Amino acid sequence: MGLCSRRPTRVPLLTKRHCQLRLQWAREHRDWIMDEWKRVVWSDESRFLIHHVDGRVSVRRLPGQQLLPSCTAGHTQAGDGGIMLWGTFSWAALGPVIVVEQIMKAANYLNIIAGQLHPYMTFVFPTGNGIFQQDNAPCHKARIVLESLEEHTDEFHLMS
Repeated sequence: MGLCSRRPTRVPLLTKRHCQLRLQWAREHRDWIMDEWKRVVWSDESRFLIHHVDGRVSVRRLPGQQLLPSCTAGHTQAGDGGIMLWGTFSWAALGPVIVVEQIMKAANYLNIIAGQLHPYMTFVFPTGNGIFQQDNAPCHKARIVLESLEEHTDEFHLMS
């Protein structure tokens, strides 16, 4: 029948609740005008791998082709050759890009917020009308992070 065995495609696990919250967020923001979106500062962190990919890679080959360049994957002897970066940007200006030296936990994230985000928000939105966007990563939702952001609502607001 032409069917082949394959690993399932990886997609974000979205529960019904996640879908409802995303739809609610979209409805709350659908009437925003350009000037409102210009006040948003977007942020995220990402891990970049230099030498290999996370997960398994498959190739299709015939017997005896295992050493063809198209059928091989190089690797390093030590270390994963990866780097974690956190960055931010807005309509007005690119923000800092920070190398995250450790696992991103609430305390590390709080240091980035204090050392990098606050000065950036003050520079870009001196009147305190900026809106900071972050995703719902566990370190972003930690109580100490949310409490700290709440203390600085005179500098900027947190997007829900």
